[in-house]
Amino acid sequence: MPLQTTVIGSYPKPESVPVPDWFKAGPGIRTGQEGYSAQEYNDFRKDVASEEELEKQITRAIREVIQEQTDIGIDVITDGELRRENYILYFCRQLNGFDFDNLVKETFRNGAWSGFVPAVVSEVGPRDDRPFVLEEWQAAQSLTDQPVKVTIPGPMTIIGSTANRFYKDRKELSEALVSVINREVRALADAGCKYIQIDEPVMMREPEIAEEYGIEHVSRCFKGLPQEVTKAVHACCGYPLYLDQEDYLKADRSLYGRLANKLDSAGFDRLSIEDAHCPTDLSFLSKFSHTTVVLGVVAIARSRVEPVEEIRGRVREALRFLPPHRLVLAPDCGLGFLPRDVLRAKLKNMVAAAKTFPEN
Repeated sequence: MPLQTTVIGSYPKPESVPVPDWFKAGPGIRTGQEGYSAQEYNDFRKDVASEEELEKQITRAIREVIQEQTDIGIDVITDGELRRENYILYFCRQLNGFDFDNLVKETFRNGAWSGFVPAVVSEVGPRDDRPFVLEEWQAAQSLTDQPVKVTIPGPMTIIGSTANRFYKDRKELSEALVSVINREVRALADAGCKYIQIDEPVMMREPEIAEEYGIEHVSRCFKGLPQEVTKAVHACCGYPLYLDQEDYLKADRSLYGRLANKLDSAGFDRLSIEDAHCPTDLSFLSKFSHTTVVLGVVAIARSRVEPVEEIRGRVREALRFLPPHRLVLAPDCGLGFLPRDVLRAKLKNMVAAAKTFPEN
């Protein structure tokens, strides 16, 4: 059997979808993600004339994204996160406790990103008894027979993208978020979702917190799930601010090796890591004796298309340290920066490379 392929989450939003997109520059506002304000989505919601028409636009675009991934040959697809302004704030908007009316400017990611974000001003919890990520997944899964993976931001990443003005410390807030995320994850599993991914790139920015409680907390987000659900954690080294930016401050990739043993024993099934943007020494993969590694083999913020043979070279290197049944190929992270023709070329080459393994 060839190696399995997947995508991480986001897709570039087509012009037909009016939802604000933090990947795109705002005319007269910003040049990329730097300076993104949640106010952009607030203003968008005020101007929505017809919820029914908006839903039709989004559904049409999701159908096209799903079909494209299927046609290319991706095994585990996503809906492209086309409903979301970004992969974190959409989740927070569905909860009590986050103030989106009085935004505060904060700097995150070791100083690499700043923007206007909501503050936590009261107890965080669900607004009602209806799981909200479930509806999003069901709408996408109804459009295809392919398994649709759902993505949810993790506690460390939510905390590292908002301002805490209520809880005594980050750990207390993280405990509250674990409870909320676990509710969503259980509902998804009960409804038949087979692939659930929690996005925790901030683990790579704050390894001390990851070691103290962050890895344990993301593992607890999956508590109670049946064995047939594939539980994945995504931990890339960070988005740049715009396509082809070369001087962005990435997280230290050597931390994969530092955290490997603790991640491998945490109890989830897959760990998604970045390698294509800045290839590193893959010998740390030998520390994973249980976990399947989802290896980033195409860069998501560089317009250069990786040739099939280049991808094959990195896969061969990874297979020195992992058996084929515990290696999955993917992009480094979400695809929102890429022009669609470049995106298609990258994914086609990734799938072509995957089909050549295992080698005789």
